[in-house]
Amino acid sequence: MIWLRYTVKYALIAIIVSFFVFPIYWMLITSIKAPQFVITYPPLFYPPEVTFDAYHEALFRLRGAPALVNSLIVASVTTVISMVLGTIAGHAFARYPIGGFHLPFWILSTRMMPAVAAIIPLFLLVKTLGLLDTHVALIALHLIVTLPFAVWMMRGFFLEVPKDLEEAAFIDGCSKWGAFFRVALPVVAPGLAVTTLFCFIFSWNEFIFALILTRRNASTLPVLISGLHSAHGVLWSELSALAAIGLIPVVVLALFAQKHLVRGLTMGAIK
Repeated sequence: MIWLRYTVKYALIAIIVSFFVFPIYWMLITSIKAPQFVITYPPLFYPPEVTFDAYHEALFRLRGAPALVNSLIVASVTTVISMVLGTIAGHAFARYPIGGFHLPFWILSTRMMPAVAAIIPLFLLVKTLGLLDTHVALIALHLIVTLPFAVWMMRGFFLEVPKDLEEAAFIDGCSKWGAFFRVALPVVAPGLAVTTLFCFIFSWNEFIFALILTRRNASTLPVLISGLHSAHGVLWSELSALAAIGLIPVVVLALFAQKHLVRGLTMGAIK
């Protein structure tokens, strides 16, 4: 009966993986379908005629608008700031009883407020400061989403590091910053990789702030993708091609961090 158990196990794994991979597969085949095959009934699960015209159109649109560059700038700067501040704050919350459990959780809860609930006052504030359609405004508002998450995640990772390691470093002559950089950070490197990836994804995919607070100079890729429609309807092939291009930075970052991802995602799961 062991073979039956393993068969059921791997069949369930295959079903779950297929469930999550299928949207990506559908996006990719839609991007290379000829327009007449995009919307058909019954749907075609393979491209009967392969064409890369949608990618040519997508690249043409990207050359005419700095959306991809803006997304890279905003997401990269937001991720760096979130990780620097979040790592320091997470270590402080893990090592010192600052606010107990409630203060870190309150920080995390600030990202739970729907962005649309505060978009009008934020728009008026940004407009008053003269920061409409700028990278600075977008980065500052993306930090509302990413920084609380980074603080909470890094606090959890640092809690898994025994204090004895840092105390041993103190005995060997390390300062607090020395113990932080030489002992604590290397131990939580997998957690850093995971949190960095998620912060980048959150900023990369953010839509509502970019839609309301940008016009052209700082408009991001999600805003460009949302505008792909014509008098004849949604341009599904171009939309899928742009979405596929938008996946590349996330995939590249995940590949660079892959050796840390599994350990980071399971860190603390097994004592």
